[in-house]
Amino acid sequence: MSAAPAHRPSRFEQPALLESPRLYEIATGLRPLLADTARAGAPTSWVLIRKRLPGLPRLHRDDECVLLWLVDEDRQDGEPLLAALVTVGNRQMHPRFPAVAEQLGLSCQANTAQQQTTWSYEVLKAHQHWRHRRQ
Repeated sequence: MSAAPAHRPSRFEQPALLESPRLYEIATGLRPLLADTARAGAPTSWVLIRKRLPGLPRLHRDDECVLLWLVDEDRQDGEPLLAALVTVGNRQMHPRFPAVAEQLGLSCQANTAQQQTTWSYEVLKAHQHWRHRRQ
């Protein structure tokens, strides 16, 4: 009798949600990575983040959203959102950015054009803010 093949999730299957302590641990490592990304004047994506944080598990979309929120939850007053630097596709706004921004007290409005404007401005502010900051 042969052993049953191991279940290999498809790329469309969502992984299980992570526990809060693990999310906080990941966010602690993610914040400096995003600050470095801002210093470089670049955006990033979850694919690139996984390459720079090799131990990062495949994340549920809800966990991605929580991590983006956690990264900026303790930012200083007036500090731009590092979460804005995480993009999708061809450097497009992450679809969860408006929800994350709203949770962090930044009004994004309801229409797509205003959300895009808010996001673009946060990206610019993050690049400017972190450009000359030391690690």
